[in-house]
Amino acid sequence: MNRVTERPDRVASARATLGTSQLGTSLAVAGSMVVLHSFLRFLFSLGDLPNPLLNASSWLLLLAASVFSIIAVRASGYLLGNLTFSFLLGSLAVVVALDLAAVWHAGSDNVYPTAAIAAGGVLLGTVTLRSVRDVAISSGVLGAALVVTFLSRPDVDPLYVGAEVLLTTLAVMPPLIACILVASYRRMVLMALDRVLIQSTVMAPAFGVSMLESEELAQVDLEVEQLFDDISSGREPLPLEPDRAHRAGELSTVLRRHLIAGRRHTWLHHAIAESDFLSVSVELRDDEALAALLDQRQRDGLLSALWLLMYGEQRTTRHAVVTFGPSAPVASTGRPRVRFPIEIEARGMRRVDVEPATWQHLGRTGRYVDTTTTGALMVVIECAVDSPIDQ
Repeated sequence: MNRVTERPDRVASARATLGTSQLGTSLAVAGSMVVLHSFLRFLFSLGDLPNPLLNASSWLLLLAASVFSIIAVRASGYLLGNLTFSFLLGSLAVVVALDLAAVWHAGSDNVYPTAAIAAGGVLLGTVTLRSVRDVAISSGVLGAALVVTFLSRPDVDPLYVGAEVLLTTLAVMPPLIACILVASYRRMVLMALDRVLIQSTVMAPAFGVSMLESEELAQVDLEVEQLFDDISSGREPLPLEPDRAHRAGELSTVLRRHLIAGRRHTWLHHAIAESDFLSVSVELRDDEALAALLDQRQRDGLLSALWLLMYGEQRTTRHAVVTFGPSAPVASTGRPRVRFPIEIEARGMRRVDVEPATWQHLGRTGRYVDTTTTGALMVVIECAVDSPIDQ
């Protein structure tokens, strides 16, 4: 069967525009408005410029660099590579230098730079194509250059300080604000994707291997099958050669390790380990593998509560220790049941920091009691589930 492969540029384009295409288009339009405003100011003040040819040269370079970057971005699948971005920044540096040099001695004539201000609009259009750090640093350098130029003019006039501050703000603040918005948006999308990724563990078997371990196990299983097929068909004579025998021993060790891990690691262990967010903020202590006894409703409630506890403005300082057990049998005339506590110590949190929905999710896991200690929030959940002996 023939496999239809996608073009690399289409794949890159889909990856680059996933969830940010509309946001990137809006920022590009906003950046073009800044450029258009600055260009109209250049046209209206053309007769007052002391060096119009120098200003015009800066504008020609700005437009040429912008058009080249747009063509390069479209050709690469809407990805702004390091080489193209470096070329764009170098061109903008020359543009700013030419434009500021052209109006250096014209401060008292109410003449201000235009192309240098438009450079901020160009940076605004690149926020979704580059990392926030790159654009923020470039915008900060642009703002510093404008401030130093305005303050060091030989004929600086205090009456025109307001206009200079306004122009600097117009060049620097839009890309910086866009950096904050895009960083928050990217973080929100990554958090949502990470949450969806581990949501499957709620309905996964109580014990087993993780997704990454499953891929490794499948590769080992394929290699074992090929080895057995070679032996049965006679392509691999017995006894095995030393190197093949050594490899067969390695495969058996790997399979044994997966078998042991599959009986120790519960769904919650995999959910935390596979999450880029929870793996750095949640520590699990479950020596008896009691998390495997929770039903789907309790799993979803506990996992959602952990997410809400760890997510927030101060998430970098939050850390949770989740401890299961010890377990104890419950006297019952029906099916054997077992009772055990789940202790959640959320360090760096107070009760007022907890989202109201968190308590609802905790209630789905079991009856809970919360207390506040110095620098931590303690939640103890009492769970009563069917005994594993009867399952």
